[in-house]
Amino acid sequence: MKPILLIFSLVLALSFSQGCYYDNAALLYPNSNATCDTSTAATFTLDVMPVMNANCNLSGCHNTASASGGVILDTYNGVKAQVSSGRLMGSINQTGAYSPMPQGANKLNSCIITRIQQWINAGALP
Repeated sequence: MKPILLIFSLVLALSFSQGCYYDNAALLYPNSNATCDTSTAATFTLDVMPVMNANCNLSGCHNTASASGGVILDTYNGVKAQVSSGRLMGSINQTGAYSPMPQGANKLNSCIITRIQQWINAGALP
């Protein structure tokens, strides 16, 4: 009985250690040389909000609850306000007139910045 229990425990432990997950390579490896697909229109939901969540909101800096510097990036209206003022692109491009973001982290990769700029150029629609 003990060998069967031991085998069952090992199989169970191995199954938990081999779980699956989904990660966005562009967010995990921001400086990779992966091809940037700009052939499709960038959208707020698919291109902009995931970047804001991963780099600005989940850290607790720019969500509605904390709004560091008065900047809210966990809603469309909050992001749109930063787009309209020029602060969003100024910060993520890390130009001298704006605080470089994400703070204390590497600059976003050029593909992510291009997709956000593409969304803005198309009217920054929700």
